[in-house]
Amino acid sequence: MRPRYFSFPALFILFLTLLACSGRGDDLRIYEQEKVMMGTIMKIKAVAPGNAEDSTRAAFEAAFGEMSELESELSEWQSTSAVSAVNREAGVKSVKVPDAVVTVTEKALEIATMTDGAFDVTFKPVGQLWNVKERTAPPPQDSIATALSLVDYRQIRLDRAKRTLYLTKKGMEIGFGGIAKGYAAWRAGEVLKKHDIRDFIINAGGDLYVEGKKGERFWTSGIKNPDQDNAKPVTTFNVIATCGVATSGDYENFFTWKSERYHHIIDLKTGYPAKGMKSSTVFSSDPAKADAYATAFFIMGYEKALAVVAEDPSVAFILIDSDNKVMRSPNLDQFIQEH
Repeated sequence: MRPRYFSFPALFILFLTLLACSGRGDDLRIYEQEKVMMGTIMKIKAVAPGNAEDSTRAAFEAAFGEMSELESELSEWQSTSAVSAVNREAGVKSVKVPDAVVTVTEKALEIATMTDGAFDVTFKPVGQLWNVKERTAPPPQDSIATALSLVDYRQIRLDRAKRTLYLTKKGMEIGFGGIAKGYAAWRAGEVLKKHDIRDFIINAGGDLYVEGKKGERFWTSGIKNPDQDNAKPVTTFNVIATCGVATSGDYENFFTWKSERYHHIIDLKTGYPAKGMKSSTVFSSDPAKADAYATAFFIMGYEKALAVVAEDPSVAFILIDSDNKVMRSPNLDQFIQEH
């Protein structure tokens, strides 16, 4: 099922809470704006002087413009995108792609290698088969086997010099839904910084990119209890370093069949929803990595996730397993300070 894209005027909200008051109009205030894109709600919140509404509005519009352009290049749901062209020509020929597609493909292939395919952007045939918003029962085993035969990141041919991308098997499809929002958030953050905004949160459908502070205080966030929406959070924390924060869980998109929950995070080694975890939250200096590894670590579990962190310390995590055990990577304190 294709995501629906909506078009309506974006809201630009000036929060009147003063973070510091000088009486000269340069007191710090929080500005927020949101738009629908990439199949979700993208929000930007930033701290800027009270007399900087016009320049902040311009910065936000530039940042949203950046994300909109990336959506037109990276979305597999837009027929005119480069990614859609690559999918149409799978098994036929290579396709010229823009720089953003090259960069995101490189990142995706690196993470696929690091996770032994737990994260794989060629997952789309399996993802479409397991459309949990539409399904009421698991798909047939032969359908799963057919879909899995089209999933293999090693069949992606990226020529960086020529800026071309080719999928070697007809019927293969790539989808950047597990990494594109993080990358778009990072690019939007770079735009904000060019406009001298250095204290912000970009919320890309629940995945965060955080920089700076809220006045003299750190930005704060938390991880909710996967089983109870209104329960006390598992943890809350200050974000003390520039980083992406992304969470994957089995508690929002699922169906139940014969008393068993079937969620949307598929273990590509089995073709069935991953077992053993409830929630995976990942922190990284690269928001695209946080986005992708949140999915991968949910599938891989604690020990394998820990091995990745040992090799790539730019990533940290908090995992909650099916027994509600909370597990943290040892480098977590470089990104957050828990309350």
